[in-house]
Amino acid sequence: MKHVLPATLILSVCFGASHAGAQALRENAEQARSILNAGVENNDPLVRVEAINAIGMIGEHELVLTRLEQLLQDKDIRVRLAAVHALADLASPHSVEPLRQVLEDENVPEVVFATAKALEKLHDPAGTKALMEIYEGKRKSSSNMIQKRKRQTTDQFHSVPSGLMYMVSLGVGYVPVRGVGEGFAAFAELVRDKGLSDRAGVILIVGQSKDAETTDLLRNALQDKDWSVRAAAAQMIALTARVELRDDLLPLFSDKNRKVQFRAAGAFLHLALIQYPQQ
Repeated sequence: MKHVLPATLILSVCFGASHAGAQALRENAEQARSILNAGVENNDPLVRVEAINAIGMIGEHELVLTRLEQLLQDKDIRVRLAAVHALADLASPHSVEPLRQVLEDENVPEVVFATAKALEKLHDPAGTKALMEIYEGKRKSSSNMIQKRKRQTTDQFHSVPSGLMYMVSLGVGYVPVRGVGEGFAAFAELVRDKGLSDRAGVILIVGQSKDAETTDLLRNALQDKDWSVRAAAAQMIALTARVELRDDLLPLFSDKNRKVQFRAAGAFLHLALIQYPQQ
């Protein structure tokens, strides 16, 4: 098994003193980073996976990419898969070499297959070559190593509204801002969650609209008693780049449900990066 690098997450989104409210923004960003840092350092691999999904929401920041690339060497298969998926979301040329290294070193077919697809998305020949080897039967795309875990932790989509399923099948993307990733892994993971309520599904469907009524709906949903509604609202606030709701996410930094807490932290840093992309 590969050596596991120290689990230190430093998502350094810095802001100059010239910005109004810069000190409060720095403090809130630091709190968000601390939440995600604790997540990737957790001994439970499923918690690390959830934190990685939220990190993938932030966007293409050099230190975000570096930390995700380090997690490609995690001892747990599911964590490595999550890191590959997050890097595929961000689609940064910065990640080509680390992903190529995974193709050379990885012995779990599922991780290799995901890595090949990520490299193909980056138009890298190594990804195409690996995919063709899978097609020709020279490489496996699946194994028995994680099938039991997959059945226990990642069931097929449960009964969610057909409109939501259609949306997932098409894929969803963030507002087109350079350097901002799709964060689709976090979205897909939420949809797969058995605890996702029909009301949360509604938020994921209607939350794409950019009108004032929908903005108010999302703001109120952040205070809902249903954790999945709160998580869905945080996801959609990031997805639709509602910078005006950034500070409404702050109370969720203390949410008792880590799926909500992580998404709120990732969404906050995502919105901060949209506002100050050069920082």
